[in-house]
Amino acid sequence: MNNSEGVTRAVGTALGGLMVCQYTHISRSFWQGDHPLDNSTSILLAQIVVVFIASGFAFILLRPLRQPKIIIQIVAGIIMGPSLLGQSKMYEAKLFPPGSRFVFITITEIGVMFHLFILGLQIDTSLVKSIGRKAVVIALTGIIIPLVFGVATFKIVEHANPLEHAPVLVGLITSIALTPFIDITGLLYEINILNSEIGRFASSISLVSDACGWFLAFTVRNIGAAVTYSPTEPLSIIATVVGYYCSVLFLMRPLVIWIVSFTPKNRPIQENQFIAILCIVLVNGLFAEYIGEHARFGAFVLGLALPNGTTLGARITQKLEVFCTGLLLPLFCATSGLKAQISSIINMSAAKTELIIFGGYFGKFIGTILPSIYFKIPFKESLTLTLIMCCKGIMEITIYGALRDSQIITIQTYTLLMFNMMMATGLATIFIRHLYDPSTRYMANTRRTITNSAQNSGLRMLVCIHSEENVSSFTNLIEVSNPTTENPIFVCVLQLVEITGRAASILVKLDKQNNLLASNLDYSGQISNAFDHYENYSEGSVKIQNFKAIAPCASMHDDICTLAVDQKTSIIIVPFHKTWAIDGTAEANIPFLRTVNKNVLKKAPCSIGVLVDRGEIGGNLSILTGNSSYLIAMLFIGGADDREALAYSIRMAGHPNVSLTVVQLIASGYNTCSYQENLDKEAMDELWASSNGNPKIKHEEESVRHGADTTHVIQKMANKFDLVIVGRYHEPHSPVTLGLIEWSECPELGVLGDMLASSSFRFSVLVVQHNSPE
Repeated sequence: MNNSEGVTRAVGTALGGLMVCQYTHISRSFWQGDHPLDNSTSILLAQIVVVFIASGFAFILLRPLRQPKIIIQIVAGIIMGPSLLGQSKMYEAKLFPPGSRFVFITITEIGVMFHLFILGLQIDTSLVKSIGRKAVVIALTGIIIPLVFGVATFKIVEHANPLEHAPVLVGLITSIALTPFIDITGLLYEINILNSEIGRFASSISLVSDACGWFLAFTVRNIGAAVTYSPTEPLSIIATVVGYYCSVLFLMRPLVIWIVSFTPKNRPIQENQFIAILCIVLVNGLFAEYIGEHARFGAFVLGLALPNGTTLGARITQKLEVFCTGLLLPLFCATSGLKAQISSIINMSAAKTELIIFGGYFGKFIGTILPSIYFKIPFKESLTLTLIMCCKGIMEITIYGALRDSQIITIQTYTLLMFNMMMATGLATIFIRHLYDPSTRYMANTRRTITNSAQNSGLRMLVCIHSEENVSSFTNLIEVSNPTTENPIFVCVLQLVEITGRAASILVKLDKQNNLLASNLDYSGQISNAFDHYENYSEGSVKIQNFKAIAPCASMHDDICTLAVDQKTSIIIVPFHKTWAIDGTAEANIPFLRTVNKNVLKKAPCSIGVLVDRGEIGGNLSILTGNSSYLIAMLFIGGADDREALAYSIRMAGHPNVSLTVVQLIASGYNTCSYQENLDKEAMDELWASSNGNPKIKHEEESVRHGADTTHVIQKMANKFDLVIVGRYHEPHSPVTLGLIEWSECPELGVLGDMLASSSFRFSVLVVQHNSPE
């Protein structure tokens, strides 16, 4: 454990213990009244504890509906507010005495500001380049038509019965018409479709909508200034705004980068540097408020201006995310529900306002689905996209809360807005989960395998890279796969970058010019350059394309599988989630990789290989191109996975420096399915045909009675081979694996794969899974 993890755990333990002690004290004082909560710290902790208790109750209540977290947190606030618990005078007096609510809201406001700063850090500005004509048209119609519907409804209602605060209601219709980028990416992240085709398209549309919203607000503000003050007043506003953005780009951005530059590579930011960055964010928020922008928007712009590579963005996010996004953001959402009052909307006067709000949402639905159908997007996907664009989130909460705090809207209007937002987002989420499954695109395709590709001119591979440490092992695995100029290997290198927050996902092809520019900024360019150098070294026998996927862990497999379909690859190679040191001890465990590997193994459209690298295969290329022989063993029991592994092994054996030993484990007194047995026999016949006259290919048979005999055979292979290849799945009732399943630590590798991946062996392991057409 490093120092940063130790400090974090210690602080977390201390805070947890403090909250438990405070909760005990608070409960006693609350129910007995012996010790009034006159201490501000105790009151604040009491409020936090009650929020999370109410959130837990709301989660249990809404769990069958699988609602987004923001809905659960708003419901928790409603439970705490005047609609339910707030009706108790004792509860209100003790938990929210005069002045305490202001302190509570202020702290949550600061948390939201830093949350938006984190989101700005995580957004790749290259997303703007991917915005196409369709996204622009759908975004514009999704703004104009809701405005038309909403204003028309407003005029009809006002004609029948004049309304109070009419200009405010028109402004609220505008907020319904707009779709904030932050809200959409947050929802897509939570329902695991952020990096799907629809998810990326929705992100692009919301980005255009945000830009239109900012331009509209800036224009209205300047027109208002010209009407209220003088025709020249907008010039000073424009100059002030331009000056602010220049200060962000040319003063604050270089200052933050300079502060972080003192941090050693792959090390967390030091406390004094971290505090300095927080101060810069706060000062930036002050400047934003001064020029008329919101502090939250200023923090988001500053985060957007900073480079989002691993050298800066990930380090700051690691420090801030748990506290701001994990603790303060849910509290802020709860405060929005705290302000609502359900009883205020249970009367006929609320029907007029509700009709206007409904008109805006209906216009948003029509304005999105009609152009989607016009662009020949399938109806099911058009409906999914429309429902996504109707969802609301943190930005609407912020707008509605600011209007309510300023007494611009009544408690009735505020409650109606929150109620409609919850209903629209909650219902849309339910339908989206049932309508759209991104895996149907690649699961329905004809699945490719190495066995099928043997008849083609070249093998197509997709290798997934998580860090620079994977480069050497994967380049050598490609080389050992026997690429030649007559039978080249086409390799797609996909770099996996996990999104830890709610930023937009990206799947992008990296060209060589960008690689050269990025090589000095982060490891992404260095990885791409390494594979480009290997392509040049191979002299035409290997063709490489570099890609980069930035996506959440839970849906990263969608990018991998989609790229495999698009590139028509025969096998996907992913790294094992554990790495080993030179002495054979486990060095690192990466849960992110394990989750990705499990999902890929379930849904891959082609064969899959999990590479367990122990360093032998990660040596220099001279191991494969020199005079020394590279020793490979293949364990063959039978079944589709073993046949695929055998086909890959035979291909490797064609390399001039590779020697292959196929060890066939024969179960004594066990008969397999005749169909599978015939296929296994055909695979072994192919091995015999390949080994005829080739002394580098050997075939050995071992008779086993149970798992103990299998273990003995494997132990004899220790220190004799550089790489061992094995199929993933084997018959569970076979004597070969009898008694071994109970000891499985990584079941995703299969019984033998898990045994071979244990730390007691020194060779590397490749576990192969074959996917037959369903």
